Amino acid sequence: MSALVFELKRTPDQRLDLSPLVPARLAKLDRKAIEALPINTTRDPLTVGDAFKVKGKDPERLHFVGTDARCDKIGAKFAGGEIVVEGDAGALLGVQMTGGRISVDGSAGVLAGASMRGGEIAVRRDVGDQAGGVAFGETMGMKGGFISVGRDAGDLLGERLRRGLIVVGGKAGEYAGGRMIAGTLVLRGGAGRYAGYGNRRGSLIFTEKPRHLLPTYVDSGVMEFDYLRLLEKWLREQGVRIRLGARARRLMGDMAVLGKGEMLILA
Repeated sequence: MSALVFELKRTPDQRLDLSPLVPARLAKLDRKAIEALPINTTRDPLTVGDAFKVKGKDPERLHFVGTDARCDKIGAKFAGGEIVVEGDAGALLGVQMTGGRISVDGSAGVLAGASMRGGEIAVRRDVGDQAGGVAFGETMGMKGGFISVGRDAGDLLGERLRRGLIVVGGKAGEYAGGRMIAGTLVLRGGAGRYAGYGNRRGSLIFTEKPRHLLPTYVDSGVMEFDYLRLLEKWLREQGVRIRLGARARRLMGDMAVLGKGEMLILA
């Protein structure tokens, strides 16, 4: 059965709320019912059929074609299946998702993967601020799953991260791993100021020494970590080309709070 395809007809004149377009909502709907779903975010009514050409049948495999940064909440509360975005995604990509896989050929806006609990998000280019951070109405950030970013990430990456893994191929902005509770960030291109601020038990892994280090981290020297080898092997199985090795300089912190977190700088 062919994937269910939503092809954007033209640049929308308002932001679109695409949260209804997930398998759990679409499984029992026919084409006409899908096209009648409201996706407007202003007082001007707008339906799926107004904005998209709808083709295909399989609601477990969704393809969005030609989307841009005004297409918000793609894969919100996604629970299983596959979503492919041939274009950009707006804000709240995969917010509060619990399973399945979302892949984006372009970039994504703010709060990608916010408070997600499981599943995988792969963004080929950039993500905005607060990826893996705290969704509206939540108290914690990402609680499980895997986010991979091909290029750069904005500020507050993994804010209040509770569990899960985020890998950034480029540079992260300021406050990466801010107020982390647990979980892991792998930052291949470094980060801005205040990385690991308020970190309680999380791990930040840098392939190179960051330019800005908080004074509330204590250098514990160079050590060997077997789990780095295991993480490298797992990431390669997911298609992420990376070399972590096993040796890293360990800095413990943030000593201004619980102080059981760490920064690992590969040696």
